[in-house]
Amino acid sequence: PVFQLSGWPAPRVFFLSVACIPTFLGALLFASDFLSCWAHCDKVCFLDKTCIHQEDRDVQRQGIQKLAAFLAHSDSMVVCYTDVYLTKLWTVYELASYLT
Repeated sequence: PVFQLSGWPAPRVFFLSVACIPTFLGALLFASDFLSCWAHCDKVCFLDKTCIHQEDRDVQRQGIQKLAAFLAHSDSMVVCYTDVYLTKLWTVYELASYLT
């Protein structure tokens, strides 16, 4: 065997090998298929901290240029406001694009 289970009670070993491992492998391999069938949701979330590149200025500029197009199709906008939020020009642009 790949791992040693000596000292474990027999029911725990049985449960691990028969239930947990196949469940984990099935979830790992087919989770996206099940979720797409189960959740018929057309909602999309744009998280600017992860969708706008924070270091590469050229890629950041391209993402900022596309903000207005994304926000034009948005029904709502949630802002996690901090003191830093309005100090960046592109977050001000993001807010202004949504409000227009």
